[in-house]
Amino acid sequence: ALVYNSEMLFPEYGVHFIAVNDGVDSVRGDSEFTAIRNVFNEMYAKDTSKKIRATWQSKGRSGEHLTTIPPYGYKKDPENKKRWIVDEEAAAVVQKIFALCMDGMGPTQIAKWLQENKVLSPVAYCYENDLPTTSKRPTDPYKWATKTVVHILERLDYLGHTVNFKTSKQSFKSKKVLWNDPADWVIFENTQEPIIEESVFLIVQKIRQGRRRPTKMGDMGMFSGLLFCADCGGKMYLCRANHFKPEQEYYLCSTYRKDRTLCSTHSIRRVVLEEIVLRNLREAIQYVTQYEDDFVQRAADQSLRERDKELAQKKDTLAQSQKRIAELDVIIKRLYEDNISGKLSDERFIKLSRDYELEQTNLTNLVEHLRQEVKEQEKQKVNVRQFIAAVRKYTDMQQLDASILREFVDKIYISEVYTPDENEPRIKVREIEIVYNFIGAFDFEEAREQSQAAQKEKKTGVA
Repeated sequence: ALVYNSEMLFPEYGVHFIAVNDGVDSVRGDSEFTAIRNVFNEMYAKDTSKKIRATWQSKGRSGEHLTTIPPYGYKKDPENKKRWIVDEEAAAVVQKIFALCMDGMGPTQIAKWLQENKVLSPVAYCYENDLPTTSKRPTDPYKWATKTVVHILERLDYLGHTVNFKTSKQSFKSKKVLWNDPADWVIFENTQEPIIEESVFLIVQKIRQGRRRPTKMGDMGMFSGLLFCADCGGKMYLCRANHFKPEQEYYLCSTYRKDRTLCSTHSIRRVVLEEIVLRNLREAIQYVTQYEDDFVQRAADQSLRERDKELAQKKDTLAQSQKRIAELDVIIKRLYEDNISGKLSDERFIKLSRDYELEQTNLTNLVEHLRQEVKEQEKQKVNVRQFIAAVRKYTDMQQLDASILREFVDKIYISEVYTPDENEPRIKVREIEIVYNFIGAFDFEEAREQSQAAQKEKKTGVA
C-alpha cells in the first residue's frame, strides 16, 4: 500500500510527499531504497499487530474485561479498575427495559416509553454523571434509539458474566469491526453482580425470537406469540373490533383464516382462555408450594421420558433420510448409465434426474436441520429450580398479565375434539395444553392427586 501511494497515487494527484526521517522528497525523485524501506515498514506494522493481538488474546482468555468502558448499568470500581460494580440508577433503567419487554412491548415501543418518561439515554447519562463514553453529546438527551434497546435486551453481561471476543477485525489494515459467531465467544460466568435474573433473561430471548408487531388498535395481545393450533401448528390470531365487548374477543387458527379447507376454526374466547390459564397457574403454584420434593422428581422424570421419545423419533427420521439419500445416488447413477446406453431418452433422463436431484436436495437440507436439532436437544436439561424460583414470587396470584404469563408459559396449544358418546349429540370442545418454561408440559392436577394419594397411603402404613 505504501509503495502504491508513494510511486503511483501521490504523483497522479500532484501530492508533494516528504518523509523527513527517511530523507524522501518526491520532487527530487524517490530513492531506490524507498520501495524496500516501505516493505520493511509494513512488515514491522504487521509484526506489531500480531504482538498486540496476542496480548489481547492472553488478557481475554484470563477472564479480564476487554472493553475499556463498562456497559450501561455498570461502572468501574474506584478501588479496582478491572472490576465492574452495579450503577444503581442505570441498572434500574435496564431492569425496567426487561420488564417492559416481558409485558409485551417491543424495542420501538420501549424506546418511545423511555423518551416520553424523560429517561436519559445511555450517552446523555454518561455526560450527566461524568462517565467515560466515545460518543458525542446528543442534542436530545431523552432520545432513545431502537437499536440501543435491542442491544441491552440481548447483552449477556447483565447476567453477571464477562463476554470476550464478540468482535474482531479482518486485518491490522482494516477498521471494519466484524461480529464473531456466538460459539466463538469466551464467557466467564459470575464475574460481577448480575442486574437481570437468568430466568427473566431467557424468557426475554424467547419473546424476541417470536416477536410480533402491535395490532392496528395499537397494543400487543397478552397471548401474542404464545398461542398455537394443536392440529396444524399455525399461530392463533386475536379477532376483535371496535364494537366488540371484551367477552366477545376470540382467538382463531391462522391457517383456517387463510384457507378454510386446510384446518378448522379452533376458536376460543379470550376471557375463557385467560380464566383457564389463570386457574392452571394457581394449581401449579399450590402444588409446587405443598409438594416441592415430589414436583422436582416428577418433572425431571417426565422431561427425561418425553425428551428421549422425541429424540428417538428424530434420530429414526434422520437415519431414514440418510438411507434415502444414498439410494438416490444409486438411482441417479443408473439413470445416467441407461441414458448413455440408449435405454432412456434424453428428455426422460432430464425429467427423472431433475426430480430425484430435487428430492435429494430437500432431504440433505432436512438431514442438516435434524442433526442440529438432535445436537441441541441432547444438550437440553430440565431446569426445575428455575420454575420453582418463579413460583415463589407469586404466592397469591389474583390476576393474569403479560409479564406473569411469559415468566411461566412457553407455548399454549388449542385442539378441537368432539365428545365421544355416540348416544348423545356430538359437541365440539376445546382441549388446552400448556407448555411451561423450564419444565415443558405438566399436568399439575393429576400430580397433586397422586401426591395426595401417596401421602395418604404413607400415613395409613405408619398407623
